[in-house]
Amino acid sequence: MRRIAIVGAGHRCYMNFAYEIAKNYSDFHKIVAVCDVNIGRCEFFRDKLDKEIKVYTDFDKMLSEQKPDAVIVTTPDCYHHEYVIRALDFGCDVYSEKPLTIDAEKCLAIREAEKRNGKRVTVTFNCRFMPYFARLKEIISSGEIGRPLVVNYEYVLNTVHGGDYFKRWHRFMKNSGGMMIHKATHHFDIVNWLLMDDPISVSAHGGRLYFGNEEKSYADRCKDCDKKDSCTAYGDPLATLEFYNDLYFKNEKYDGYIRDHCAFKADTDIYDSMSVSVAYKGGAILTYSLNLFNVREGFTMNIIGENGRIEFSTFAADEDNVIRFRDGSTKPIKFGSTKGGHAGGDGRMLDMLFGNLSDDPLGQKADSLDGIKSILIGDAANRSIKNNGEKINLTKIWEKMQ
Repeated sequence: MRRIAIVGAGHRCYMNFAYEIAKNYSDFHKIVAVCDVNIGRCEFFRDKLDKEIKVYTDFDKMLSEQKPDAVIVTTPDCYHHEYVIRALDFGCDVYSEKPLTIDAEKCLAIREAEKRNGKRVTVTFNCRFMPYFARLKEIISSGEIGRPLVVNYEYVLNTVHGGDYFKRWHRFMKNSGGMMIHKATHHFDIVNWLLMDDPISVSAHGGRLYFGNEEKSYADRCKDCDKKDSCTAYGDPLATLEFYNDLYFKNEKYDGYIRDHCAFKADTDIYDSMSVSVAYKGGAILTYSLNLFNVREGFTMNIIGENGRIEFSTFAADEDNVIRFRDGSTKPIKFGSTKGGHAGGDGRMLDMLFGNLSDDPLGQKADSLDGIKSILIGDAANRSIKNNGEKINLTKIWEKMQ
């Protein structure tokens, strides 16, 4: 029985880790403690999951008293490296929610801690476990389209989902690294994983074109706003779900954290529309875009190989998701059920990380270097955007991580 401690008592951790481990993986793991600066949210975890769970606001005290085998890190992104490193130094394995951290410097510190302690960092990239990405991995690995040369990847969120990042702690670059880190780390990892290659240079452009517009700001908070019917970003679950009310609203008194800022408040500094070009060591090129204020959400991915082209989109009919070969023939892409959290990815990932599964034929389990590789792209993209699309070379910094 592995003893698990948690740092970062938020919604993502509760719904996608703590609740699932307590419910479905208790034969292998036991959650012994939870730590957060907000003691009220820790008590929420304890009361909902197991009265025996110990609650802490002091991380080091939790480690010394509970002596966990592993720590799950789900704090705001900017603090990930601190808790990952302290857990490693204590002798724990670590499961880090994506992104592993927010910049290259912190990546290097994590990597050095992992090396000196001989413990393992796992990054919870659930997208690798989504049936459609797993199927694309199988296709590419089989050689059906030959060596992949070009990836065109467009990802869009609607204004409710995209706007929610402008309401939470993510709204400041210092906290989240912006969407090139917090959100796109998923997407960069998928491409890295599909190509099995290392990025060597990045250039990018981005801006805040829709959110953070004070002219559209009606109130400081969603719950106090009388423009719900006309606001394109309104739809925060806090307004309707008792769960969110109990986890966040009732516990604001402990740390003052506001979960429902107006998405149009002008003090935000993250981007809502970004485009990136990435060159890989093996010669492949990625063209990627992310938009947070679309009228619908999903993605389109085209992968062009030496022998054919994969055409896949969540907007397309099933019969239009195909492999298109150079001789004019096509082959439909079939994949498994997408029921469950994050298109079925959450459950499959949890089975791999916390269940009794050891076979990993597609290499879906991600380690620290996988997490770092995706961060390096996002960090370089942020620097490129600040410098008007300057090309950022990654070769030297990537070599330091090995």
